Amino acid sequence: MADFCITDVRYNDDKSHITFVKVREEKQGKVGAPRTVSRAFVADLIRLGKVTFQTRTKTNERWQQGAAVYLIDDEYLTTERNDTKRDNLGELPTF
Repeated sequence: MADFCITDVRYNDDKSHITFVKVREEKQGKVGAPRTVSRAFVADLIRLGKVTFQTRTKTNERWQQGAAVYLIDDEYLTTERNDTKRDNLGELPTF
């Protein structure tokens, strides 16, 4: 289980990369209230090894655990450990 989950994303105007995410703290199997933070802040926390993130989606009023979130080039958020230099958190809802 991760320290935080990412549940929603916001892209820049041309949809080329994520600018903000909604994160929620995970405690004892419960998902907390959302906080909007910049993609760069999440990337810094992962890079520094301070916390772990995973994606989560809500289906039928239940939170479904998603994939672990990794960094590429200390900048791009991804759920796939590859060398593709772009943000890729799957099909999370946008806000």
